[in-house]
Amino acid sequence: QQQQQQQRQRQPPTLPPQQRQSLHRRHDDVEHRQQHHPMPQHRQQRKQQKQQHLEELPHTTNPDVMAPPCAPADVPGRVWELSRDAKGCREVQLALEAARGEVRRALVLELRGHVWEALLCPYANFVLQKCVATLEPESLQFIIDEILQESVEKAATNKFGCRVFQRLVERCVDEQISPLVEAVLASFSMISRHPYGNYVVQHLLSHAAPEHRHRLSQLVECEVRGLATDCFGGAVVSGALSTVPVEGQVSIARALVREEVLDLIACTRHGHIAAIRALQVLEGSEQEEARQILLAGE
Repeated sequence: QQQQQQQRQRQPPTLPPQQRQSLHRRHDDVEHRQQHHPMPQHRQQRKQQKQQHLEELPHTTNPDVMAPPCAPADVPGRVWELSRDAKGCREVQLALEAARGEVRRALVLELRGHVWEALLCPYANFVLQKCVATLEPESLQFIIDEILQESVEKAATNKFGCRVFQRLVERCVDEQISPLVEAVLASFSMISRHPYGNYVVQHLLSHAAPEHRHRLSQLVECEVRGLATDCFGGAVVSGALSTVPVEGQVSIARALVREEVLDLIACTRHGHIAAIRALQVLEGSEQEEARQILLAGE
């Protein structure tokens, strides 16, 4: 009996007849599709190029040995073409991550002359963001130049452009982004109340040069009444009360009380944070006055 049990355990499990027939049918269907519906030629060529690229890489089982820096074979020369669709833009982003040095710079420079189109594109904007994130600031100057040639205001208030704008503020040096910031300061009233532009202003409040942050803080204080009664402007006031230097926060909080809009901003979606911050930064009799205003507005 033990020998019979051992033999049964060694034998592979058998499938019921219906499942065996189903597997046979699937196998036949796959063979039929391969025979009568071959892969398109362009896909076959791309597959062969990728296979050739993999074969050229050094074969190693040591995880510490890295492959030489290079971009996928089908991306160089086609960066702008691939960047304009969902699948292609992911391929370009992966290529930028994999490449190094001159290879990466060559890929990025293929976007020269197409920056504005890419900035407004729902797919290519992600490629631009990846360029900004992976390349040194001095190699990104052409992106800034092409934005300045078009419209900083439109870039800052575009659904996709505002993301690229924020990445540039994070990565580039103050001298590079200064013209962009100056343009935002010139159109502060409009951009700070815009559904997308307000994010750019908030980003500048925390990442811009000290001089620009001070000027932005002053603009928030001067226009606090209009900002406090605006859905998106209230978010800018809240951001300023959380990021600018303490003396700037106190000035803005006093302006909210002075302009009699503290209770109004407290009732907005984003502005309630500003009301809380105002209570935190004010002291003594000023804090008590602000508290009484909020209590009276309940």
